[in-house]
Amino acid sequence: MAKSSADDEELRRACEAAIEGTKQKIVMSIRVAKGRGMWGKSGKLGRNMAKPRVLALSTKAKGQRTKAFLRVLKYSTGGVLEPAKLYKLKHLSKVEVITNDPSGCTFTLGFDNLRGKSVAPPQWTMRNIDDRNRLLLCILNICKDVLGRLPKVVGIDVVEMALWAKENNPTVTTQRNQQDGPVAATVTESDLKVTVERELVSQAEEEDMEALLGTYVMGIGEAEAFSERLKRELLALEAANVHAILESEPMVDEVLQGLEAATNCVDDMDEWLSIFNVKLRHMREDIES
Repeated sequence: MAKSSADDEELRRACEAAIEGTKQKIVMSIRVAKGRGMWGKSGKLGRNMAKPRVLALSTKAKGQRTKAFLRVLKYSTGGVLEPAKLYKLKHLSKVEVITNDPSGCTFTLGFDNLRGKSVAPPQWTMRNIDDRNRLLLCILNICKDVLGRLPKVVGIDVVEMALWAKENNPTVTTQRNQQDGPVAATVTESDLKVTVERELVSQAEEEDMEALLGTYVMGIGEAEAFSERLKRELLALEAANVHAILESEPMVDEVLQGLEAATNCVDDMDEWLSIFNVKLRHMREDIES
């Protein structure tokens, strides 16, 4: 994995200094680009829309509970980080990767307490896929461990994310609520190495997926046998379909006969109506005369 700004200790210290006095502990800090525009045909966001920002995940122990936050920090004119926005992760309902961005590095975060706002949520663009996955994994694990639930994930396969986590072995955040007393210390990203597969894909689910894939994934030497198997299944389906059609033929004939009888009745009614129409016209002429 390439060097990430999430490993920049100087950046972390700058974030801690910016929120000093809040009693919050920085779990992860990473540089991003903020945008609000739409992706054009070129697949690139206008440069005038992108603004450098720092996203920082933080936690705060309060009694027996732990609160989790997403902080947005911006650079002042003097190049010093200062708080700009604060979101509570308990309101995070959706994580959506923007499919119009061909790089896959842009995403939005949907908070249910901001649905009524007329302003569209900001789009966050990461430096690369590794940074994106690392940040999203950290967010998801905090939601799972601290809040006990996961937000809806759109535009990215959680299985692919789990495989990425297994391959890159990223460090993620965990801080569990203690039932017997307050949390003694915050577990930061560097304190514990946990892959997302433990959080998002359980062992039983992984075994089920492997069994399902084993049903269809075969070696090259078995391709011919697999092709023959598919042909046999296709022939069996076609035979069953033809048999079903033949079995339903008497019912089709009965329906056609009923339709023919109904058509004859309609023709008879039309003829009767024509006769009555002629008689009524004659009666009207007699009355008028």
